[in-house]
Amino acid sequence: MFILISILVSFSILLAMMFIAKQRHTTFANKYEVVVMLREILLLIRQSRSHSHYWLALREETQPDMSTLEAKLLEKSNQLIAISPFDNKSNYRVFQLMLGSLGKGWQERSIARNQMIHGKAIRHCLFLIDEVVITWLVQAAREDLSNEYHRNWQQVADSMEVLTQLRISIQDIHSIEGFERSKFYCDKMRRKINLLSIISPLTLTSPACSKALHTLEELINNPEFERDVDVLYQLTSDISLNIARVYDQILSDLTEQLHQPLPRVSFGI
Repeated sequence: MFILISILVSFSILLAMMFIAKQRHTTFANKYEVVVMLREILLLIRQSRSHSHYWLALREETQPDMSTLEAKLLEKSNQLIAISPFDNKSNYRVFQLMLGSLGKGWQERSIARNQMIHGKAIRHCLFLIDEVVITWLVQAAREDLSNEYHRNWQQVADSMEVLTQLRISIQDIHSIEGFERSKFYCDKMRRKINLLSIISPLTLTSPACSKALHTLEELINNPEFERDVDVLYQLTSDISLNIARVYDQILSDLTEQLHQPLPRVSFGI
């Protein structure tokens, strides 16, 4: 009888462990799907900013097909809401409303306004990804990964904040005070990029990043620097792209250790 009871207890423990492992796998798979979907939305926001910025800068007769991007954003955000846990659905519905505003009246915006609206959506998307990752790390009980991720995320978040301040300063760059303010944030941005290069050296060795660093150096050190606002807004877009690449590398390394690698995507926008 004792042997039978021992066998039943052992079998029950085994079943419980299998059930917990299955639940854990299902939870991790859902977190992974949400991160992948938010990542796809992030790329679409970047495409929207790139296409609209290009047209606003050049004012060509043919406008970009923004309606297709709007439809894709709506489709992906609906999929995101569908796969997300119940307690997160309201947050993603609010995010969907923000995404819907990207294409409203964009032709009438200034370049600065267009950059600010898209930049806000990009930051919001990154913070939503961060929330998912933090919850995931807590559930995985991986303190080693969590500490490393928090350090890296802080560098990314600080870089985004400095980039926002740089972008705001550009609109006043033709004044003496505005130019000095832009130089101050260019110097801070340069130092943040150098710190990011420690996290992801290969990501920041691209020609676009080297060009961005060169432009920052020129603005800081050259009193005769041509204060072309359109060029500087494009500079902030290039820097934003490189920050996104660094964070994407952080995410890819993390998901590979927690579940599986992220699908390969092109950030060349």
